[in-house]
Amino acid sequence: MNDTGQRAQFETGAVRSAFIAGEAAKPVRYDLISAIALRRVAETYAEGAIKYTANNWRRGIPASNLLNHALGHVVAFMAGDRSEDHMAHAAWNLFAVMEFEETRPELVDVPADLAREAPAKIEGLL
Repeated sequence: MNDTGQRAQFETGAVRSAFIAGEAAKPVRYDLISAIALRRVAETYAEGAIKYTANNWRRGIPASNLLNHALGHVVAFMAGDRSEDHMAHAAWNLFAVMEFEETRPELVDVPADLAREAPAKIEGLL
């Protein structure tokens, strides 16, 4: 067990590690994640499982495609389109990119430093 020595003590007197298993030297607060947002993203995963089969996305989708879809959902939301849950769909795409960053880095096909790649274009976005 990875233990950094930091402890949490409860009113009962019980003491335990302040870190969650599997998270080396980083506090993790799953309890702070919005239950509403988590439900909406879970509904999006369920829609995808029905439409494409469960875990189809784990076969691999390039990050550039996921980011393009995420941004498309954000733009649609900003334009007032409420025909689907664009925020949950954007989050789903971002979750997939985060998964692939750690499990399938070969799918992260975007430049690591976009500012170096296209400074003029990036400056206009910031």
